[in-house]
Amino acid sequence: MCNAINDGMRIAMETDERTCVFGEDVGFGGVFRCTVGLQDSFGKSRVFNTPLCEQGIVGFAVGMAAQGWSPVAEIQFADYIFPAFDQITNEAAKMRFRSGGMFDAGGLTIRTPYGAVGHGGLYHSQSPESYFTQTPGLKVVVPRDPFTAKGLLLASIRDKNPVVRFQPASSACLR
Repeated sequence: MCNAINDGMRIAMETDERTCVFGEDVGFGGVFRCTVGLQDSFGKSRVFNTPLCEQGIVGFAVGMAAQGWSPVAEIQFADYIFPAFDQITNEAAKMRFRSGGMFDAGGLTIRTPYGAVGHGGLYHSQSPESYFTQTPGLKVVVPRDPFTAKGLLLASIRDKNPVVRFQPASSACLR
């Protein structure tokens, strides 16, 4: 699963110089190892670590998307996406409508692992995807296998709408 995700991000970055990847520890490969080698290939200006601040990660990503970038923002665990809920549901999702189509956050992809990982209890095993599925202007995708993980990731990055992408943590490469 994480090899497919890594390959999808690599293809997106090779084909569009305005695609970048950022989040907590992504420069080191991320906790699930999905970004291994990307910083070496594309540099620290396109693959970089952020502070531990989900609001900041998503707020920055929304701003980048509004300026024509295709940011892939990683929230390390879906359990921690809630501080960024307002930016996702009230800013990114509604930007096109609020501006009369003059601005949008298309190209924004938020990646996050969700569900049980076998440990971590209440702060590393939540499944918050249903909170986002009722938001107009926002797409939510969940891959079921490596094939759909790669395909949905590339489709999300190229989509003209903001996308929250939940990847099953139980099938990721946690090390």
